[in-house]
Amino acid sequence: MNKVPPTRTSPVTALDVARRANVSRSAVSRAFTPGASVSESTRLKILKAAEELGYRVNLVARGLNKQRTDLVGMIASRMDNPYRAQQIDALAKHLVRKGFRPMLFCIDEENNVEQLLSILLNYRVSGVVITSDAPPAEICAECARMGVPLVLVDRADDLPFVDRINGDDVKGGQLAAEALMEAGRQSFIAVRQDSLGYSGQVRVSAFAERTAQEGIKAQIISVGQDEYAGGAEAATSVAEMLEDNPGVFCPSDTVALGLVDTLRTRYGVEIPRQLGVIGYDDIPQASWNFARLTTIRQSVTDFARVTVDLLCDRMENPELAPRTRKVDVHLVQRDSA
Repeated sequence: MNKVPPTRTSPVTALDVARRANVSRSAVSRAFTPGASVSESTRLKILKAAEELGYRVNLVARGLNKQRTDLVGMIASRMDNPYRAQQIDALAKHLVRKGFRPMLFCIDEENNVEQLLSILLNYRVSGVVITSDAPPAEICAECARMGVPLVLVDRADDLPFVDRINGDDVKGGQLAAEALMEAGRQSFIAVRQDSLGYSGQVRVSAFAERTAQEGIKAQIISVGQDEYAGGAEAATSVAEMLEDNPGVFCPSDTVALGLVDTLRTRYGVEIPRQLGVIGYDDIPQASWNFARLTTIRQSVTDFARVTVDLLCDRMENPELAPRTRKVDVHLVQRDSA
């Protein structure tokens, strides 16, 4: 009867690989280090031994030796938001293409900030990206204090040696106002959630300022609910203003979809005959046939590329002055406006 070989209880080490390949321990290290000096025949022999033994490089241990790892922390909240999910997906993929390993931390008001900071710093991450609506400002301040390269996405925090990237929210709000004006709307409304983040506030303000330039004051409808529920909440007020042929701007597509859905199903409103609606972000659902939502598009791919470029520059040059970059936006015309 054939005996089953005993299961290995300890992980395979670089020394095990060196013995199997009959090379030095340092040769194994060089074989797994991009750009290191090792002959092609030796490298192939080491890779073959590693595959036979099931060896994997201990990236955390390597990072401790280098005083940093290839890990990049991504801190986000509201992952139920389709645009945020797209944004994080694009960022993670771009980090991997650049040779980094993303670590995602989803936070909310119940998270222990000290615990999160401890995890990030104990792993000696190469950098951190913090997205909009990820609230604890102390995370930003502590990363900056510890010299961990940090990029803020859609946030207004002004910290030394910290870079920021935002969409061109002023242009986006203005584009929405101009599109509704060109469509012949006679009055203008903006929906504003009470918990609206930095980017959304800029968009709504830019929309109202642009209509004011034409001598028309935009009405602001404040809602307590977020996203889809906020749009549904705003529908009651909007339904009472139809006689003014309104154009409505929502600072995100999910708010706009909640508004459109509720106006049609609860109040029988015909869109765009009775009013026009414009959202923001161009999430996939905005193009679905039930909505055909006109919106302002900002590319998650561009956001990811610029974010990682800023982070890499900061890693190489920690003393750079803080930089702010903007991602361009444009109008996507569909049926709702």
